Amino acid sequence: MQFEDTSFSTEVLWDRSKEIIQEDYHELDLLLCKLGSPKPCLIWNPGPENLPEDQLACFLEWWNQARSNSFAAPLDAVDPMELRSILGYLAVLDVLDGGENFRYRLYGSAIMNEPGRDLTGLLLTDIWTPLRAFFMITYRAVVQRKEPLYTQHKPHHSLKMQVWDRLILPLSNTGDVDRLIVAIVPSNRKSSSEIDIP
Repeated sequence: MQFEDTSFSTEVLWDRSKEIIQEDYHELDLLLCKLGSPKPCLIWNPGPENLPEDQLACFLEWWNQARSNSFAAPLDAVDPMELRSILGYLAVLDVLDGGENFRYRLYGSAIMNEPGRDLTGLLLTDIWTPLRAFFMITYRAVVQRKEPLYTQHKPHHSLKMQVWDRLILPLSNTGDVDRLIVAIVPSNRKSSSEIDIP
C-alpha cells in the first residue's frame, strides 16, 4: 500500500493552523487531497445540533458545565466516572511548547481497537498515520483559538475505514490551553464530502 509522503515542515503546519483559525480551509482541503482523503468538515464552537452522535453532544454538555464562565474546563474536571459513557473514545493530550508538539496522556481503548495500537505516552510526531499532519494542524488551531472544534474526516481511501467524528475541547489551569481532551468516534456514515446535496 503506497501513501504519499506525510512529512510537512512545522512551519507549513503552523501556516495551515493559522488559516483554519480564520476559517480558511482551502489549503487544508488540498493537503488532505494530497494524502488521499476527502476534504474534511470543520465547525468551530459547535452546538449539539452540529454533532451527529449523542455521545458527542453529551461530551460537549459536560465540558460546558465544567468550564462555567471560563474559556476551558479545568484539568481536574476530567472525571472517568462522569465520562464513563464515552471514556473508551477519549484521548487526552498534553500541549508541549505552545503546540509545537503533543503527548498522548490517555488513548481510549475503543479507539485503540480500531487502529490496533495504544498511543499513550507517545508524541504526536512519533505516530505513523497519513493524517498525522491533519491532527497536528487542528490541535494547534484549538490551542491558538482557545475554542472547541468539531471535525469529520475519512482516512486514505485505500484503508477502507469509516468516517471519524472528533470533538476537540481545551483544558486549562492557566490562561493558555494546557491540555486537549478529544472524543474520537467512528461512524459508518458517508463523510460530508460524499453526501449527495440536492
